[in-house]
This record gives sequence, C-alpha cells and structure tokens, in this order.
Amino acid sequence: MGKWGVLGAALAVGRAAVTARVWREVERLPREGLHDGAVTVVVPARDEERVIDRCLSGLREQDYPDLRIVVVDDASADRTAEVVRRHAEEDPRVRLVQSAGPPSGWAGKVHALHVGTAGADTPWLLYFDADTEAAPDLVGRLVAGARRHGADLVSTSGRATRPGPGWWLLLPPTNQLLFETTSVDGRRGMALAVGHCVLVRREVCERAGGWAAIAGSRADDVGFATLVRDAGGRTRYVDGSDSLTTSGLDTFADTWVSMRKSVVAGTDLYSNGPTTAFLGLVGTGVAHFAYGAVPLVAALRGSRPGLVACAAQSLALWLFLRRTGQPRAAAVLGPLAPMTFGALALEAAWHALRGTTRWKGREVRG
Repeated sequence: MGKWGVLGAALAVGRAAVTARVWREVERLPREGLHDGAVTVVVPARDEERVIDRCLSGLREQDYPDLRIVVVDDASADRTAEVVRRHAEEDPRVRLVQSAGPPSGWAGKVHALHVGTAGADTPWLLYFDADTEAAPDLVGRLVAGARRHGADLVSTSGRATRPGPGWWLLLPPTNQLLFETTSVDGRRGMALAVGHCVLVRREVCERAGGWAAIAGSRADDVGFATLVRDAGGRTRYVDGSDSLTTSGLDTFADTWVSMRKSVVAGTDLYSNGPTTAFLGLVGTGVAHFAYGAVPLVAALRGSRPGLVACAAQSLALWLFLRRTGQPRAAAVLGPLAPMTFGALALEAAWHALRGTTRWKGREVRG
C-alpha cells in the first residue's frame, strides 16, 4: 500500500487515540446522590405503550425526595395515555398532558418537550425518553454530577437492556463521530449531549430561549446542549449508564431505523436543504465504508499498515464496548463497524434526498 497505507494506518491510530482521550474525559457520575431542589421530569411519549410502564415505574421509584413527573402524550394512536393515567391515579406526582401534535414549524419531540416544560417552576428540569428505565438513584446522581462539575446541563446515555449487533456495529462509529465533532465539557465545537437523559437548570434553559429557540430542529440533544452553552450555561456529558438502561435499540433493525433517523436529523445542524444533506451523507457513507474496507482488504493480503489500521479500529471499538457494558470480544469486528455505518449513511442519503425518512409516522426533516 506504500505511503497511502501508512497514512491510512496513521489516521486509524489517530482516531483511536482521540477516542481513548475523550473517554477519559467522560467521568462516571458520583456514587452518592445529592438533593438540590425539586426536579420536574418531562417524558415525551408518542406510541410508547410497550415501554412507558417501565419508564414511569423507574421514575416513581426514585429515591430523590422532591420529584414531579410530566408525561406528554404526543398524539399517540395506542394505549400510551391509558397507561399514564393509571400511574397518575396511583401517584399524584405523575401528570398527563395531552398534545395534538406539533404545529407548523415545530419538530415533534421538541414540541412535546416544550409543552411539558410549560408551567414548570422547579429549579431543575429532566428530559427523559420513554424507552429508558432509571435505577432509583439516577436523579440524585445526576444532580450530584451537576454540582461536581459546576454544570447547568448534564446528560448521559443508557446501556442496552440486552447485548446486540447494533451496539457493536452502528453505535460505535456514531460515538466516534460525536467525540470528534463535539466536546464533553462544551468548550469547543458543539456541546455533547444524548437525548435519552438531559438534566438542565430551568433558569438557564429559559435564558437560552427554551425549546422554542430550536423549534424546527430534530437535533434535540447536541443542538439543545449547544444552545444552552451559547447562552452562557456550562454543559457536561457524563457516564451514568450504570443507572440507566434503554430498550429502544434492542434489535439490529431498531438500531438501524433509529440511527438512520438520527443521522438525517443531524444534517439540520449544517445542511441547507435535501441536496446538501444528500451530498453530506453520501460523503460520510463513502468515507466510512472505505475507512473500514480498505485496511481490511489490505490486512487480508498481508499488509502491515493494514493490520495496524484494523488493530486501531478494533481498539476504538473495544473502548466503546467496555464503557457501555457490551461483550468486549465483539471488538474483533472493528473494521466492519465503519463499513456498516457507511452503508447506513448511504441509505440515509437516499431517504434524505427523497424526503422519505419518517419516525413514528412523521417526516424527520422539514
């Protein structure tokens, strides 16, 4: 492979080094929780009958002494509202808010979060996905994490309820891209956050303009954290995955559809229409496919730079697997992960161009 092989190996090693450095910056939440004022939990829910019961059960079992739970039924067509009403009858802290769906110019989840926030007067707001389940200590640990880092916003992702190939092949490249384009402490680039679980000070959220400031955006994690950061708030991405699980990515098909939605939605941050989004996603897809395939083919032919590149890709994957509780033996799939993500990005490009990327019955863009 000559000099190009050496350059490719250097790129893979460099990316693995960045991944390792950023993971060192992602601190685990404090073991002991902290009470620092009331928390309003806002759960947007659209057709979440299958998971909302576990989500609310976990929130109701929190050991945090002052908690309020608002569930926004976002025009669900299933029994979501019925399940929430049962919880509200059993626990006065739970309140159901009905929404007819987003008006023109609003993204669905962002509008539901906006509706759920209206009228909240607690010092803290916790935005929480319906397909996640919290251990009893999560809220207190999040508040303690905010205190430790002097942060106005802290966010964490959850672990899978069961290991699966989506967590081995699709999420690691996404994680690597996020680490390269955002920052854990929000001091450079965009501020890293994951929409599963975002705790924010209400006064800082309001100062930033709240969800109305990004009404049409589908980037409700990185976009929101960056908004808070740009308004003078301090943000921090933390590791609280030992107290949070998510079932929304259990199967490879679930992960594929969710990630396709996310990469198309992520183009809102830099594209100006479907053509720009298409070109950006095509470039991302081709680059990732080549990044995995070229070293793998070279390694199979006995190339030392190819072997080095494959080893670096496996190391980056191993780091992700270790921190997310996945089987570390899956690290041998290192070169296949960027190839799989590349195929996903290419499919997403086609959907973005045609305007056919939908999530729960709604168009992702536009």
